[in-house]
Amino acid sequence: MIGTDGPRGQAYALEGTIAATILLVAFLVAAQSALVAPATEEPDRAAQAQLQQETRDALVVAAGEGDLSATVRRWHDDASAWADDAEPGESAFYGADRPPVDGNNERTYGADTFAERSTLGAILEARFGDEDRNYNVEIVTEGGNDGATLVDQGSPSAEAVTASYVVTLHEDDRLTADGNRIELERAHEEQGYPIAPTDGAESVHALAEVRVTVW
Repeated sequence: MIGTDGPRGQAYALEGTIAATILLVAFLVAAQSALVAPATEEPDRAAQAQLQQETRDALVVAAGEGDLSATVRRWHDDASAWADDAEPGESAFYGADRPPVDGNNERTYGADTFAERSTLGAILEARFGDEDRNYNVEIVTEGGNDGATLVDQGSPSAEAVTASYVVTLHEDDRLTADGNRIELERAHEEQGYPIAPTDGAESVHALAEVRVTVW
């Protein structure tokens, strides 16, 4: 009896040891995966912070030269003056070369054209163009009811960063597009200028936030 049960008991013990070892290895692999997966998927926070700072610096430089305000006011009542595919009576930011798409009635700039038309565009293209990065440039107004898109290069990725700069537009400011240097309120009322006057703000037409998203 003892001679029969001894090897069988040893076999059971060996099977139990093997099973326990397999379970332990499986547990360790699962635990390691749980620890490694977030680290590989986590964005590089330092790189994102650097990218955001460079984007903010581009806005500050453009604003310091006065070009950011001029860009926001570069509106024209007749896009056919430079675009053969413009609809009759279509107004747009001067020189915008991308026709409206996906049901959007805005004409936008390509990255190269925006670089030619503005200091901000030139800085963004010089810094990010060679890295094959994309960026969108928008004008956002208080309440989000008005505004416009200047550059649209698609939907940002999860790693995108955003920086912005607020431009103060005054009541006596005028449009900067060639041949259309009228006052901003009149431009809004008569020519579809997308930045409406702010109620109750003395001497200020509106605050326009220029927002750049890079990815």
